[in-house]
Amino acid sequence: MKKLTESLIIAKAMREWEKVYLPEIRALSPHTLRSYHEAITLYAIFMKNVKSIDCDNLAGDSFSIVHIQEWMLWLKSERSCSNSTCNQRLAGLKNFLNFLSKKDIRFVQMGMEAREVKQMRYVKPAQVEITQGAIKTLFNVFDLKTKIGKRDFTLFYLIYSIGARIDEVLSLKISDIDLTQPNGKNYIAVLGKGAKRRSPPILKEVAKVLKGYIEMFHGKKPNPGDLLFFVHYDGRKKKLTQEAVNKRLKIYAQKAHCINPEVSENLHCHQLRHARASHWLEQRLNIVAIQRLMGHSDINTTMRYIFVSTE
Repeated sequence: MKKLTESLIIAKAMREWEKVYLPEIRALSPHTLRSYHEAITLYAIFMKNVKSIDCDNLAGDSFSIVHIQEWMLWLKSERSCSNSTCNQRLAGLKNFLNFLSKKDIRFVQMGMEAREVKQMRYVKPAQVEITQGAIKTLFNVFDLKTKIGKRDFTLFYLIYSIGARIDEVLSLKISDIDLTQPNGKNYIAVLGKGAKRRSPPILKEVAKVLKGYIEMFHGKKPNPGDLLFFVHYDGRKKKLTQEAVNKRLKIYAQKAHCINPEVSENLHCHQLRHARASHWLEQRLNIVAIQRLMGHSDINTTMRYIFVSTE
């Protein structure tokens, strides 16, 4: 009877954690939501296939330190996960168990014990420097005579120019952009991590690119509620996926690499954000100002983003 009660509590908590707590209260990005969902799903698969415990029968002792450590080894050996990926999955599971321990006092000890599980060691890859010259080469390979080239250029140019996260830009709506200020101080309303809003300014050249893009893709009277960047699917405007956008960036990066080897062939959108932070510093922008533009609550996070070249 005790196990059945615990199973019901865990099942309800799991649903609330995924459907309400993570997306609405924590306001996590779609990428993090997918990562956490994958973590809890893989734990359920492990318990069923290895421990012969069905998802409906999970109880407090199903999340013992021994089980979690065995799960980590299973991820590495059976799922071929890298140490870094194993640590990401562990973070997702710990997040759920912390949530569960706060929902019901019976699971407090379990949550505390889970926090003691250590991450696997891994060597963090060195941050790749993207010079201002490499950025210029990248943006010169876009074919602005085509609609897709114009869209891609605007998308990546905006990500770089305001140092945005990819999902922040993909979630933008027409109403989030103000290009009508008479003094030229245009701005964009970005919804960042933790539902925190910031309004980075838009430079004149960026505003010009955005105006041209909006007129081409949204017409002279755009709908304020429409996504700025979209793809037509099933007769509707849908949000672009991060995976698809990163694939598009790699295509241009490979072209640019042939011209300038400084451009990484495996460039991804988050590196544009890193590059923008470094280039702001090289342009003598104050580190506190960079922190605000990036939307970091902790300045130490900003410091980790910045690559200061020897030059």
